[in-house]
Amino acid sequence: MQSSLYTGISGLNANMSNLSVIGNNISNVNTVGFKGSRVTFGDVLSQTLTGGSGTNQVGLGVSMGSIQKVFNQGAFETTGNALDLAINGNGFYMVADPTLNANYYTRAGQFSTDKDGYVINPEGMRLQGYMANASGTLQNTVQDLQLSTRTITPSATSNAALNANLDSNAPVTGFVFTAGTNDQITFDVGGVPQTASLITDGGLVSGGAATGADVAAAIKSALQAQNGNTDTYAVAFDDQTGVFTISNETGNASTVTMDWGASTAAALLGYSGAGSTAIAVGSDDSAATKVAGGAFDLNAAGDTSNFSTPVTVYDSLGNDHVVTLHFRKDSLGATGNTWEWFGVVDASESTTGATEVQAQGTVTFNTSGALYSESAVTYPTGGFNFTGGALQNQMIAFDFGSSITQGSTGTDGTTQYGTTSGVSMLTQDGYSSGTLQRVSIDQDGMLRGIFSNGNDLTLGQVLLADFASPTGLASSGMNLYKETYDSGQPLIGEPGSAGRGLVQSSTLELSNVDIAREFVNMITAQRGFQANSKIITTTDELLAELVNLKR
Repeated sequence: MQSSLYTGISGLNANMSNLSVIGNNISNVNTVGFKGSRVTFGDVLSQTLTGGSGTNQVGLGVSMGSIQKVFNQGAFETTGNALDLAINGNGFYMVADPTLNANYYTRAGQFSTDKDGYVINPEGMRLQGYMANASGTLQNTVQDLQLSTRTITPSATSNAALNANLDSNAPVTGFVFTAGTNDQITFDVGGVPQTASLITDGGLVSGGAATGADVAAAIKSALQAQNGNTDTYAVAFDDQTGVFTISNETGNASTVTMDWGASTAAALLGYSGAGSTAIAVGSDDSAATKVAGGAFDLNAAGDTSNFSTPVTVYDSLGNDHVVTLHFRKDSLGATGNTWEWFGVVDASESTTGATEVQAQGTVTFNTSGALYSESAVTYPTGGFNFTGGALQNQMIAFDFGSSITQGSTGTDGTTQYGTTSGVSMLTQDGYSSGTLQRVSIDQDGMLRGIFSNGNDLTLGQVLLADFASPTGLASSGMNLYKETYDSGQPLIGEPGSAGRGLVQSSTLELSNVDIAREFVNMITAQRGFQANSKIITTTDELLAELVNLKR
C-alpha cells in the first residue's frame, strides 16, 4: 500500500517539472530566436507479482524522460536594421567569444557593429563567416566578420560599353575644304587644260564644313567658270552613298577630263583608283572608282558627324572626365555600312590644352542592321591624357556590341535601323573614391557595402552551421548553444546550400512558443498534479483506517 505514496510523489515531481518547462517557455514568449521545450515522460516498473505474465506487473509511477528543444520555424518581424538577420529554414549563426576563445551557435539574429567594426550579438560575440579582400573576392577561411572597409579607392575606367541605334538614313557628311591643299580641281575641257577653285569659283568658305549639295553646286560653278559659262555640267550628290556624279549635259560637245594629281580633293569627294577620269559627252563618270567621301573634322565636329553622345569616365585619381563620342557615316556597301567613331576630349580636360581625338575606330553593320564587326581601338595620342596629375596614356576599350558575337546576325548591341539615332545602354567600369554609407545582406548571406560613389563591394559572407541532431545541442543561456557529442559536429556552409536555410536581412525570427498550447499544457499539468496529490491523501486515509483496526 505504501508504494502508492511513492507513485503519487513521482507524479507530483513529474508534473512540477513539466510546469517549470511550461513556465520557461511562456517567460520567453518575446525572446528573439527562442526555441521552446517539451517534457517527455516514462513509466517506472517496480515489481512483478506472481507469475511471469505481463498482466501481473505493477508500476511505481512516472519519471521524466527528457526535455527536448523544439526547433520548428518561428514567425518573422520586419525591422529597419540591415544587420537584423533571420534564418528561414535550418541552421544556426556561428558566433565566437573573443575573450574565452569559445564558439557558440544561435538562431537569434540581433547583430550590430562594435567600435572596431566587428559584427557582434548583444553579448559582444562576433559573427563568423568569410571575409573578402580589397577587390571583393571572398577568402575561404572562417573568421570574425569585420566591416573594416570604410573607404573604397578610385578605379580608372578601362572598359566602356555602349549600345545605340545609328540612323541608317543619316547622310554622309564631312566635307571641309582648305585653301591651297584640297580646293583645286584640274581638268581639261575639249583638250584645253583648265584650273578651278572650289573656294574662289564655287563660293565655299576656306576651313568651313559644307553639305554634299553645297559641294556639288561649287564643283559645277567652278567647272562652268572656266569655260565662260557656255557649257553646262550636271553635278549630283547622293547623301546615302556619299558619291558625287559629274556629267556633261545633253548637247555639250566638249569632253571633260578630271585630273586629281595636283589636289587632295579626290579622296575628300570619294574618287580613287585613277589619276584622271575622262567623261564622255552626255555620260557620267561611272568609269571611275568611287567610294563615299568626306572626313571627320575636329574643328567642325558637329557638321562632320551624324550623332554624338557624352561618356563620363574616370582617371587613376578618381576624377571624372567627359569623352564625347562622335559617330560619322563613312561608307555604304552591298553587304553593309561602316561608321567611324571618334572619342574627343575637350581642351579643358586634356593635358595638352587642346581639344583632341584621343581614341577612334569603326563599326560595320550587315544588311539587317545588326552589328557585324568592330575594329580595334586606336589611340592617336597614345591613350587618354587627362588633366589633374592622373596617369597618362590611359587605355579605355570601347565595346559597341558587348552582348553579341562578332560576325553574328543578332540584333543585340549597337544597331543601324531607319529610326532616330539614340543610346539605349551606357556603362563603364571606373569610379571615384567613396565612403561606406550602408550595408546590405542577400539571402545567400553575401554582405555588401554601399558607398557614396554609388559603387557596391562585397565585404564578406555570413555562414550557417547545421547539425545532424539539433536537439542534442546544449543550451548555454542567452539563446546560445554548444556543440555536444549527441548533436554531432557542425556542418558549415553557405546559406541555401545542403539543406541550410536562407538569410533574411532586416528581419528577426520571433520565439516559436505558442501561448495557447502552453496554457493547455499548463492546465493538464495542473490537473495531473492535483490528481497525484489525491493519490497521496487517499492512501493516507487508508493507512489511517488500517491503524484503527486495532481499536
